[in-house]
Amino acid sequence: MGSSKLIKNTLFLSLVQVVNYVFPLITIPYVSRIIGPEGYGIFNYSTAFIGYFILLIAYGFDLTGTRKIAKANGDKNVINNVVSEVLSARILLFLFSIIIFVIALQFFKPIQKDLWTVSILFIGCLGTIISPQYIFQGLQELSVFAKLNFVKGILNTVLIFTLIKKSDDYIFLAVLNTLFIILINVFLFIYGIWKFKLSVRLISINKSLKIIFNERLIFFSTVVISLYTSTNTIVLGFFADNKEIGYYTTGQSFLSIVNSIVAMPLSTAIFPFVGKAFSISKENGINTIKKIMPIVFYLTLGASICLLIFAPIAIKLFYGHKFDKSIPALQIISFLPFIIGMSNIFGIQLMLNMGLDKLFFKTTFIASIFGVILNIFMSKMWGYIGTAWNCLIIESFVTLYMYFSLTKKNIYPFDFNYFKFSSIKKMILLSLQKK
Repeated sequence: MGSSKLIKNTLFLSLVQVVNYVFPLITIPYVSRIIGPEGYGIFNYSTAFIGYFILLIAYGFDLTGTRKIAKANGDKNVINNVVSEVLSARILLFLFSIIIFVIALQFFKPIQKDLWTVSILFIGCLGTIISPQYIFQGLQELSVFAKLNFVKGILNTVLIFTLIKKSDDYIFLAVLNTLFIILINVFLFIYGIWKFKLSVRLISINKSLKIIFNERLIFFSTVVISLYTSTNTIVLGFFADNKEIGYYTTGQSFLSIVNSIVAMPLSTAIFPFVGKAFSISKENGINTIKKIMPIVFYLTLGASICLLIFAPIAIKLFYGHKFDKSIPALQIISFLPFIIGMSNIFGIQLMLNMGLDKLFFKTTFIASIFGVILNIFMSKMWGYIGTAWNCLIIESFVTLYMYFSLTKKNIYPFDFNYFKFSSIKKMILLSLQKK
């Protein structure tokens, strides 16, 4: 039943991501030709900046909450307690975020290029407070995401063609983004409470602060990961104009389409599945990883090779000739789906499910410090191309660092017997036959 549910949830999540990006692929050729690289630069920079606030409010609960719910084995009292704790802690973190955001508006010059856009996107953080992803993920019930995102995709597409008519209309991208984040999460939260018959309450500030303190390692790990991912865009903003930011973030955005369709559904579906395997025994969990590894390996490697080959065609087709300078940036980072897929197995699936939170934090922290320093140098010297190379170097570094950290603990995630196509086919067929 477990393997069958894993495949089902992976397929549902892949469908969610396909829906999330198929509709934008319809609108991208239209929008990109109207707002141009500069408009994209402003919108994507503002989005990257607000990402830090989303990170703070989310606080890694999509990992820790999922882990707790997956291990609760359906115990309603435990699940109710987890949901109540996460909601209360996130409300507190949002209030703190408001203070930081107001200060940033006054003193952080790069976002002052368009205060309206960044402010509208910040309002979308309200959706993060009640985001119930960890509930559905922990209980491995993900089909509703596919259906809801399909409706969202249709509405968003219609509204984009209706609202965006001139270069300054990129602000409507921020409005729609915020609107749908809030509405979808409100619906999912209410639906989750009803479907799983949950009872949610707010806990005291003291208890919320204690939870925030106890979960700090995972949060700090997500922060340092962000330091060598989204910080690339923030740092580039100090050395490049909006057009260069637009070229780099266009490549990143297209990479995200591929990564979100292939790697993200695998990661999201695998995490609770592997967590249950580890709850049986360490050996069972590691063996489960070894069986899953070939599927992740082949899918992400294939996606990366296709991205490298078809990058010029994809950019010209979807964004137009104004974005030709995005092509080299996309080709440089084309192997990130494969590299990130591997680091996800080593870090998220193995380290976190085995309770090696400190090791996970250590590896990501070292990578982040190295990444920020290198990024400042490379962005200053070579602009957005330097930023792209930095992204590839750091992601490769953290993946290798995680792998060798695991081997030092005698944890080996690869078993090449499972890499034979006959073995993969047999495993998938057996999984589909189980009910």
